Amino acid sequence: MDWVKFLATAIVGLVAVLSSLQAATTDLRVIGAILSTIGGYCVKTYFTFQQNLAAYQNMITQSMYDKQLDSGRGTLLHLCDDVIQQEVKEVMIAFFILMEQGKATRQELDQGCEDLIREEFNETCNFDVDDAVHKLEKLGIVTRDPIGRYQCVGLKRANEIIGVTTEELVIKAKQGNNTTL
Repeated sequence: MDWVKFLATAIVGLVAVLSSLQAATTDLRVIGAILSTIGGYCVKTYFTFQQNLAAYQNMITQSMYDKQLDSGRGTLLHLCDDVIQQEVKEVMIAFFILMEQGKATRQELDQGCEDLIREEFNETCNFDVDDAVHKLEKLGIVTRDPIGRYQCVGLKRANEIIGVTTEELVIKAKQGNNTTL
């Protein structure tokens, strides 16, 4: 569209100048005014075209940059974050079931976790109780008795064992910065 404007202006200007030259009395000031007006309009149209072209190229570059963020590292980090959240949720569900039931065998714990997910979220799944129990044992907040039943420590004791989380440290640091302002 910008090229059409540019060419139309040039053609109209050329016709105006040629018709002025063919007239019997040609004033150079009139021709100069016509040429400068047409030249100014052509320059304006040209720079508008260049500005639109630059804006379009910037839009394409931004779009490509945004799409690049969705691939590679951005996607990998997002997937890793989702996996970590899923692992934490599994551990929390298993710990909650042990808190509610007291002692439970691996099979009872598995069934309890699957029942909770079905009742609360209306979803069915094959809960990976082995992984959740392994993580809870590694944290030291679940023990197993000689006959194979699992039992969790109290919630207060579990918090003491796990200790301060990174998120709690960040919140504490933010609160410390807010009090000094």
